[in-house]
Amino acid sequence: MTIQDFLLRLEKVRRSGSRWVTRCPAHLPDRHPSLSVAEGDRGILLRCWSRGCSADEIVKALGLTMSDLFHDAPASRQARIARPIPERPPDWRRTSALQLDSRDSRDHYADLVITAATGLSLDGLSDEETDALMDAVRGAYQDRALADRLEEAAFVIREQGLTKERKSDHALRR
Repeated sequence: MTIQDFLLRLEKVRRSGSRWVTRCPAHLPDRHPSLSVAEGDRGILLRCWSRGCSADEIVKALGLTMSDLFHDAPASRQARIARPIPERPPDWRRTSALQLDSRDSRDHYADLVITAATGLSLDGLSDEETDALMDAVRGAYQDRALADRLEEAAFVIREQGLTKERKSDHALRR
C-alpha cells in the first residue's frame, strides 16, 4: 500500500514537514490530531502521541492488517527505487519569514539613518559630505519603501500558501 492510499483512509490529514498528522482512528473521537504518519524505507510508520495506540490497533481500526503497512519485498522495492522522487514544494512559511526579517532590518536601519540626519546642521560640511549625507537619507527612504513592499510580498506569500494548503487538506479529506 502506498502512503497516499493509507492517508485517504484517515480524517483531517495535514502535512507537517516530512510527515502527516491526523486523528488517530484507534481512539476516536480524537479531537486533536495525535497520529503521526511517515514513510519509512520499508513501509509506513505510525505513532500515536496521545494514548500510545499500537500500530496493530490503528490498522485494525482502518480494516487493514500490519502487512498492509509494509512495501512488498523485491518487486515493490524496485518500484520505489524507480519511481521519481516528488519535488518538494517551496516552503512558503520560511520564505515569508525571511521576507519579514529583511523588511525589519531595512526598516530599522532606515529609521536609524533618518533619525541621525534629522536636525543635523549642514554648516561646516563640504559639498561632497553634504551630497553623501543626502544620498544616505535618500537611500533610507528608499529602504523604507522597499520594506513596505517586502511586507506586502510576505503577506501575499503567506496568503497563497495557506490557500493552497487548505485546498490540499480539503482534497485529502474527501
